[in-house]
Amino acid sequence: MTGTGGATLAPAAGSTPVAGLPEAEERVADVIRVQIPPRYCPLSCAEHPDTDRLNERAAAWVNGYGLCRDGTQRARMTGNDCGGFYGRIMPRAPADRLQVAVDWCVLMFTFDDLHCDEGPASMRAGDFTDFATRLLRVLETPRTPGTGPPGTGPPGTAADGSVGPFLAAAGNLAGRCRAQGTPVHIRRMAEGHRSWFLGVLWEFGCRLRGRTPSLDDYAHMRQHTAAGSATFSWTEVVDGQEVPEREMASPAVRALRELAFTTAAFDDDLFSYGKEQWLAARSEHSNGCRLNLVDVLIEERSLSLAQAMEEAVALNNRLTARFVQLRDQVLPGASEPLRRHLEHLSALIRGNLEWGLQAGRYTNPDGCHPGAVVTTGSFTGTAPPVGPPGVPSMSWWWDRL
Repeated sequence: MTGTGGATLAPAAGSTPVAGLPEAEERVADVIRVQIPPRYCPLSCAEHPDTDRLNERAAAWVNGYGLCRDGTQRARMTGNDCGGFYGRIMPRAPADRLQVAVDWCVLMFTFDDLHCDEGPASMRAGDFTDFATRLLRVLETPRTPGTGPPGTGPPGTAADGSVGPFLAAAGNLAGRCRAQGTPVHIRRMAEGHRSWFLGVLWEFGCRLRGRTPSLDDYAHMRQHTAAGSATFSWTEVVDGQEVPEREMASPAVRALRELAFTTAAFDDDLFSYGKEQWLAARSEHSNGCRLNLVDVLIEERSLSLAQAMEEAVALNNRLTARFVQLRDQVLPGASEPLRRHLEHLSALIRGNLEWGLQAGRYTNPDGCHPGAVVTTGSFTGTAPPVGPPGVPSMSWWWDRL
């Protein structure tokens, strides 16, 4: 592969129809092809041997609440391959313990699709706020019923104001977290979700103003909008160990977590770019706001798509190199729980790349058009330049930590 990148539209070479859809909806008019320039990533990951079983159990679990049983939602849920995602982060974890994280991933991808990113819901900040506060409270206190007068709750609450299927599933996860984890794990899990929901509210503000954020603001917020802390809170629960607070709160570990979460989220922007373009071309709700690293670079620096792809990958290569450098400084004095945590962060960066380049979540953008997006990428052993990339909100990661 060459060092150039970009996205193109091409005639479909054939598509797989989805049962039950009208003929016009079955037809794929265009295929979006995205080529990502080579990524520098001298990290490794492995796949969990029980990935298929993890996915099957997660599907049965979420279906048991009446969610993702049929049609588009089921196709999207299956294509997310949540077992493959977490299985690459924790390939040696006991499957029975890892299952809670995979189940959470299935539920939260569904939440993200229905209430955060797409269609009319992407502009309804009030509905999101109502639902997110209920969801957070259920995660904190699994026996808490739905709030609000009967019949007024957003999706996820029943007509009488009680907890509906979605929040009931979240309550099940919270109960399993309490049984499997510790009070510290529960607190970190809840804090991670608050951070995520704050990030999503920031995205709502950008969309409602119709304004693409600056690179500096986007770089600061992306780890939150991608649910970095929420996603990783489950790794401690699965491990059954607490990273001591004195280590977790240290500047070096904070920087490593931010580096890993931001790098993975920026990589998400690369392999989700085709999906976003495909959906935007068919949406009645698109405006001037773009929430993707590539589009942020195009707007802020007046770049072509190919140039923006190059810069986005160059930025991520630099972040990856700094992560490896700082991790190797921290490891010699790390406790055993922290060593495992850093191992998982390392696997996240590489594993997220390998998962994202093949996940149906991005190749089948709406659950009805398999193969509508084709994204290709590769790796390079050429190290990037050292030093901070000139983005103020990121600069402290290169301080003497």
